[in-house]
Amino acid sequence: SLLLLPQMRARISTTYAATSARARARATAAAGTAAPAACGNSSRSWWCRAPRGIDGASGSSRTALRFLASSTGGGPVRAHKPIQKGPAGSLGGSPNVLGVRREDKNKWERRAPIAPRHVEALLSQGLRVVVQPCTRRVFTDSEYEQAGAEVNEDLSECSTIVAVKEVPPERLLPGRNWCFFSHTIKAQPAGMPILDAALEKKVRLVDYECITEGGSKSGKRLVAFGAFAGYAGAIDFLRGLGERFLSLGFSTPLLHIGSAFMYPNLEEAKRAVAMAGDAIRKHGLPKALCPFNAVFTGTGNVSRGALEIFSLLPHEMVAPSALSALCDRADSGRLAPEDCHKIFIAVTTGQDMVRRRDGGTFDRDGYYAEPELYEPVFQDTVLPFSTVILNGMYWDARFPRLFTREDLHRHAVSGRDKLLGVCDITCDADGSVPTRQFASIEQPFHILNAFTEQISTNLDEPGVLFHAVDHLPSELPREASEHFGDCLLPFLPSLAAELAPGAMPQSDQMAGSDGLPMPLRGAIITEGGQLARDFRYISQLRNVRDGKVVEAEGEGASASFVKAAAKPAAAVPPVGPPAICTLELTGHLFDSGLINRVADLCEEDKARLQFLVLDIGSTIANSSFLACQVVAQSDNALETLVGKIQQAADKASVAMRRADPGALQNGSAAQSNGANAASVGASSVAGSMSVASGAKRQVLVLGAGYVVEPLVSFLLRRLDNALTIASLELREVEALIDQVPGSRSRVTPQTLDLGAVQAGSADACQKAEELVKAADLVVSLVPAQMHASVAQLAVRHKVPMVTASYVSPDMQALDQEAQEAGVLLLNEVGLDPGIDHLSAMRMIDSVKAAGSRVLRFASLCGGLPAPEAAGSNPLGYKFSWSPRGVLVASQNAARYKENDVVREIRGEDLLKHGKPITINNAFALDVLPNRDSTAFAELYGLADAPSFFRGTLRYRGYCERMLALSQLGLLKMQAGSSLQPSASLSRRRWLAEQLGASGAAEGALAAEALSEQPALLIAAVRARLAASGTDPEVGLEFLAWLGLFEDEPMPAAAKLDRPIDCLAMMLQRPETAFQPGERDMVIMRHELDAERADGVLERHVSTLVDYGLPNGTTAMAKTVGITAAICAQLILDSPDSFGVGVQRPLRRAWYEPVLPLLEAEGIRLSEHVEPLAEASRSAV
Repeated sequence: SLLLLPQMRARISTTYAATSARARARATAAAGTAAPAACGNSSRSWWCRAPRGIDGASGSSRTALRFLASSTGGGPVRAHKPIQKGPAGSLGGSPNVLGVRREDKNKWERRAPIAPRHVEALLSQGLRVVVQPCTRRVFTDSEYEQAGAEVNEDLSECSTIVAVKEVPPERLLPGRNWCFFSHTIKAQPAGMPILDAALEKKVRLVDYECITEGGSKSGKRLVAFGAFAGYAGAIDFLRGLGERFLSLGFSTPLLHIGSAFMYPNLEEAKRAVAMAGDAIRKHGLPKALCPFNAVFTGTGNVSRGALEIFSLLPHEMVAPSALSALCDRADSGRLAPEDCHKIFIAVTTGQDMVRRRDGGTFDRDGYYAEPELYEPVFQDTVLPFSTVILNGMYWDARFPRLFTREDLHRHAVSGRDKLLGVCDITCDADGSVPTRQFASIEQPFHILNAFTEQISTNLDEPGVLFHAVDHLPSELPREASEHFGDCLLPFLPSLAAELAPGAMPQSDQMAGSDGLPMPLRGAIITEGGQLARDFRYISQLRNVRDGKVVEAEGEGASASFVKAAAKPAAAVPPVGPPAICTLELTGHLFDSGLINRVADLCEEDKARLQFLVLDIGSTIANSSFLACQVVAQSDNALETLVGKIQQAADKASVAMRRADPGALQNGSAAQSNGANAASVGASSVAGSMSVASGAKRQVLVLGAGYVVEPLVSFLLRRLDNALTIASLELREVEALIDQVPGSRSRVTPQTLDLGAVQAGSADACQKAEELVKAADLVVSLVPAQMHASVAQLAVRHKVPMVTASYVSPDMQALDQEAQEAGVLLLNEVGLDPGIDHLSAMRMIDSVKAAGSRVLRFASLCGGLPAPEAAGSNPLGYKFSWSPRGVLVASQNAARYKENDVVREIRGEDLLKHGKPITINNAFALDVLPNRDSTAFAELYGLADAPSFFRGTLRYRGYCERMLALSQLGLLKMQAGSSLQPSASLSRRRWLAEQLGASGAAEGALAAEALSEQPALLIAAVRARLAASGTDPEVGLEFLAWLGLFEDEPMPAAAKLDRPIDCLAMMLQRPETAFQPGERDMVIMRHELDAERADGVLERHVSTLVDYGLPNGTTAMAKTVGITAAICAQLILDSPDSFGVGVQRPLRRAWYEPVLPLLEAEGIRLSEHVEPLAEASRSAV
């Protein structure tokens, strides 16, 4: 089809003229009736949403539908104008009408599935093309119009609609052919709403990822973005290297290269790289950076694209084995001058990465078939001699890694740390290279410190530069779209000619009609409201993930979900090194039920099963492949288990191959003989949390509040956990179970009145005893005053307990008893307290280990509305429950240490001590002292530190407005007057009474006079605030917002003689509560000032910023619930590893495993070190 393009262009003028005439006629008929689109940037997803009535509207004008118009038919863009959605449209569409949907996943997605020149080709074949308008797309609307397309918001006439990225479920027009990357074929959770919508709306869903030669899953992909990830990755990486080299003190021509998206097209980007190459050729690179050795891994499209970019620099291709000699020449001062005027490029393949363990010759096919016969060598033969590594090769867990963080550390210690940068285009987290986090296009780089293993986005920090962005092709949208459209074009006419069928063919038939080419038929995921034959396994994977028991249907599965289904066993007791082997199974693994049988056998024998690779069979008639690792407690136990699995495989007619014991390593050859054990445990703590398995462990969860849902979801990932959730209200537990998919069969709801337990009720005490006694662990998430009663039961029945609350005096009193009983009572494992302890102690221990002296430590934390939700009230704060608690907290006394002086702050003066602070150059905040900070100085081992401070964060202006209320006496908790509830008392009169004009007959008359003359009342307030040093205008504005100058009545049932209670009721209004779709945010900040042994001052900074999900889990619930869940799971897996008694998570034994697991959940602390010119005189 591509060969016909010249002929198609030759015939395009006539077709275009006719098409344009039809479009002008439609535009004239519809003039004035169109509803234009609004391509706005929402605060979270950058979704481009359409205005009301767009999808189902008829006769919309392509001319009038413009982003330049407003949703009411004209006018400029408005930043805060609500973006409306319209109906989903009706079934149908017309044959041979192709729609192009606007991309709206994020602001960087400027690609299109077809370019304007592809429109010309389609028109010449008799198709109409309708393109949704978009001001962000790389091709303008006018370019599509000039090619003959109709630019129209309404796609309801289209039988087939194409897009690039996934489409929001509510935007899927029913009964159409839809083509996009759906991310559903592995039952990815994020793609399941799209799949459900496609089934419900009887959409024929075609996934580009599955368009392959012959329609076979094993066939070559025909529609993809080719080498553009390699192009963009290499260009961005060169830009990062330029910045990094500048931080290291070297100005290089690379500094003048921008990121790929900064250029109008690929040719301009290449020209910039070539110009940098000319400068290198003429002026050279700094000698300290030479030889500049660039190593590429793999030879696929991605690596070839990156190599093409680097080849624009002056270079010499060398064998990987020659790199060490180049470095030796530099070390001995024999580097030739011309060696600094070019870079050296080496392309590595399998033979450069591994060697046979028996010393035999490398065989590529043999390596892929039996990787356990090979050991890694890249980390010693290539890594120490590489300046940069660009990683574009395929890798899975069967194969050795190229290098690990341990290798980087080892080489740094030995002085062989030449490596300056890694460009991981594959974006495999902790895959073949130690990439620990993905970056964004806005902030594409981070530094990994091999000594501390800490990550920083500050390129001035010591360490290795990493670049890992997982949507690189979107940085080159024009060329990527052109290439993609070339691949897609041959399939569109036949697809657009058909309407999506209303029913699926017979169950044994392939999806699609005979009129569709096989590559398209093999890519149809859904049709007629059902899953296509070769994709029915998706239902099974979903059910497995949700914990349901189903019959196998068809071949194929996803490794990530089968891991969850594999029923891995309880942790192997530490009685000696475990026995390990790798098994490979090939055959009908699902139809035969063998996968479940293998998991059952491992569970029965108390072994651990980890799925490494699971390849989907090409069709239901073909075999699947599984590589798994089995860990048993001893060699004898392993041999017995493998024999059982072999028998099961033979019975299922499945071929099994066993790797040599200990052959498979996820680490490098330089690791110790215990590397195999490490690969199961320590090499991936996050992974082990989700795949270990065994007999059921009973977890008793007390409480059903907001923080419980993320905790329950986390614990239920492990099939060996069963939960009992007890709360005062059974309906709360039932509602919680409904929120967690697949939890119904593994959660037992119970009612329990802990208040009655504390009161000594015999029935309540007996039930509590029974629940605790039956548990392997108790998680108490009830009000703090109830924890001690639960802890007493836990000690009595020798059951460990976890809670997120502060250690109370009653809890601390149980320490000796708990130690004698051998019971762990772990407290303060939430956000604050919790994550603050973990992060602080890691930072403090690291600084002390380096021989530095701590001069100042400050720990700040706050739960706030996200910025876009904070502007609805003057405080910038939202109340999840009664505002009274927050108002009371603003009157708490505080104590902290500053320059060896203990500062005591009275409760009524707390708000006067609020100080402004700016975090991340983005958040303007106030910080308030948080109760007694000095108690934590001793816990942190910083009793001798001159300054120690803990603070609470609020948005800037919070303290000033709350201080105005305090100065007026409106935050008093005790009775301030003799006022009684009265329906006739106005807010204005109540305020006048609180100003102190009551208490005597003349005072009452004065208060009445003030309330009757608002100007006098305002003047009295202004005078009072000015006298106290508070900004009167700020206070007056806040009082006006509260309605205290109005004549409206006070809230019903308000205790008029208790100002703080009245104020709490007045703050209970929609503007101070989270509304549907609004997010919360948590911010945590640690600052540690230290004096190094050499006298240099530096500041260590750790920052956490986390957001909740709109209409989903809040950031506060996530950070508290996940932290508690991780600690609970660690105790379940290793009950003897953490000691006993009443504890806080202050030791290395806690922060070393917990912080990486939090990072795996997306709760990541960003850390960096910055120089200090002089010691800070302030604690904040």
